[in-house]
Amino acid sequence: MPRKKSTQKDKEIAPEEKNKKAEEVIDSSNKEKNPVEEFTQPDMEKDNESQPAIAAEKEQSGEFDLEDVNQNKYVAVFSYLSILVLIPLLLKRDSAFCQKHAKQGLVWLAFLILTSFCYFIPLFNILYALMVIGITLTCFIKTLQGKYWPIPLISQWAEKINL
Repeated sequence: MPRKKSTQKDKEIAPEEKNKKAEEVIDSSNKEKNPVEEFTQPDMEKDNESQPAIAAEKEQSGEFDLEDVNQNKYVAVFSYLSILVLIPLLLKRDSAFCQKHAKQGLVWLAFLILTSFCYFIPLFNILYALMVIGITLTCFIKTLQGKYWPIPLISQWAEKINL
């Protein structure tokens, strides 16, 4: 079999093809390592719609105005002391922090009144009293720390109150 002689044209094409293939490999590896980030302008409508949701989340998570919290946390503590819930409920109507605690304290008081028959059940009365003391102390401490701790099941009812 005779050997085909390579021409000058074949020699010129071969290195070019090799270079193209090498460049493609380099380009593809660079794209994987350094992806180009496209700048997209945020959709203003989405931001405006999310503002009320963010405000509601902020209020639920316990983040209030720092000045409001510092001025009213000692009054908000009364929310969890039985009938004294009326103090923050009526006197601090402009404080979101006090009102949130007062609403929860009002529902807590209603819960305690409705479940007071538990004190007459032997052995269960001890567990019930420990639960009441534990929840009340937790609310007390969290309020003095300037936070809002939603009492399980009770806080859902408190959120429905509009005063």
